[in-house]
Amino acid sequence: MQIFSSVASMGLIVDDFLILNNSVETEGKRAESRYYPKDEPWNPHRPVKIIIVGAGIGGVAQAVLLSHKVPNATIVVYDRLEKIGGTWAANVYPGVRCDVPSHAYQLTLEPNTQWSEYYPKGSEIQQYYEGVVRKHGLEENFKLQHEVVRATWLPSASQWAVEVRNLRTGNISVDTAEFLINCQGRISKPKFPDIPHLDAYKGPVIHTARWPADFDLTDKTVAVIGAGASAAQLIPNIAPKVRKIVNFVRSKTWVSPTFIQGIHEATGDAPGGPTYSPEQRITFQEDPATYIEHRREFEMRFQTRTIKGADKLGSKENATLRERIIETMRDRLDGDEEWLQRLLPDYAPGCKRLTPAPGYLETLRSPKVDYITERITQLTPTGVQTADEAHHEVDAVILATGFEPSFTTLFPVIGKGGVDLREKWSPAGEIGYPETYLGIMAPGFPNYFFVLQAQGNARGGSVPLHIETSAVFIAKVVRKIQSQSYAALDAKEEAAQEFNDVVGGFFENSVTGDSCSSWFKNEAGPSRLLIAWPGSYHHRAGVLRDPRWEDFTFEARPGATRNRFEYFGDGTVEKESRPDRDPVRLTSYLTEVGKIDLATFQESWTLDL
Repeated sequence: MQIFSSVASMGLIVDDFLILNNSVETEGKRAESRYYPKDEPWNPHRPVKIIIVGAGIGGVAQAVLLSHKVPNATIVVYDRLEKIGGTWAANVYPGVRCDVPSHAYQLTLEPNTQWSEYYPKGSEIQQYYEGVVRKHGLEENFKLQHEVVRATWLPSASQWAVEVRNLRTGNISVDTAEFLINCQGRISKPKFPDIPHLDAYKGPVIHTARWPADFDLTDKTVAVIGAGASAAQLIPNIAPKVRKIVNFVRSKTWVSPTFIQGIHEATGDAPGGPTYSPEQRITFQEDPATYIEHRREFEMRFQTRTIKGADKLGSKENATLRERIIETMRDRLDGDEEWLQRLLPDYAPGCKRLTPAPGYLETLRSPKVDYITERITQLTPTGVQTADEAHHEVDAVILATGFEPSFTTLFPVIGKGGVDLREKWSPAGEIGYPETYLGIMAPGFPNYFFVLQAQGNARGGSVPLHIETSAVFIAKVVRKIQSQSYAALDAKEEAAQEFNDVVGGFFENSVTGDSCSSWFKNEAGPSRLLIAWPGSYHHRAGVLRDPRWEDFTFEARPGATRNRFEYFGDGTVEKESRPDRDPVRLTSYLTEVGKIDLATFQESWTLDL
């Protein structure tokens, strides 16, 4: 008891604990007050609930990582589709596949040695993400065919009230959670063209994102409206079956080489690139060193896949990129200069997403295909009429017209003061564009996060990699609220404004400002770039590694308004009071000889489990 003897006059020692008097006054100094936290151990993992909207790559990654990184969290994922996979569950048109190599388009938390091709089909990607959920035992957390229709912040409860429609029954229910993560993605709402009398056509009108499983095109004359990625994949795949394709093109497309050159190119004959042999897949499975070197080769090329400076409008580097793409197009057209001139866009490459599209240009020159750039004036009961008064009789109309830009949200999100995020960020709204905080949060919307929306990924690194980075940041923020005396946090308006000032400056004179219509930005022509983080993948990952708590305002939990250290409890932690007193958990700071890493020494958040 010697340790307490010098302070025993300040209070009473009982069972080796010092009980302080209610207050101590010292002449000439402020009277000290006393605060008595709850008589219970500190629980750094109080129960929380997290609602995730969307079961695509973003929703899967958030669910898996947060289930491991946020102990004692209840996680629910809502999605309107019947399957897990997001865009890869929704898009099942003939020829749909990824133009990013499979071993770079997977979660790094769940590497798959068994991909069948370099550029996988959409169905294989969908099955992979479905398998990730199954492997981690999260099937029951995913509520499919449930559409979120509205989310409202409840300040009195510091929770989100989320209205959900059961698409099987039509019933609407309300679920509540402390945290809401929007993973609806950027390409989830099909875009329908503004064509007069679209409903006048008597035959089938099919959007590529709503492809019916029983849709038979055999020996039909088909109109395909659009020239983006879906059209460029669809046309070579249906050409052998149909009698005729009439491709109506409003905006021409830069058809580029595959994004990772110098390894294996996809071709019209092999749009998936080389297949992985059974022997290769066995090697990847049994030899981790060989497999990671194969992945590293892709990753290194993907990180540096663009010419430095090529994103600047009018730069020499962009001109070099233009010539490289023209050579690719010329080669695929067998040197046909007349066709090349018909197909060349009048905007800088990079203004909209490049389209590798192996097989598309080759198919356009087929006698089976008519390539029409005249403006469509209307649909008639039997076909498509264009501005030159030509009428094209067709048996079916396929809309390969892409998706509505989803940089805001597809449902009302009502934050502080009844503000709807969609209205705040709409072109006619208070701000006029998505003004995010670090591409993950929005001021005025506490405990609300979004993944892969405005500024949600950089120009290097794959989409899954950026999604994982976002999940790690979100986990740190949730644990901050979970473990301390807070109910909510909200990004400061000035922090978001200054971040967006940086975004605007970084992308000044960007190629996206050229005269093209692109979902990268908020309107055609010179306008604000929405998609990208102002830097590389490594830059984004480094910035997000340690949250800037000074950029947030915090709301105290009930009972903690008098003292921010209310969560201290009785001065012990939960693991100390367990009957088993697990020696491994109580000595988690010990490391085997030879395995001590001083760079991460005692920094792991799991030390307090």
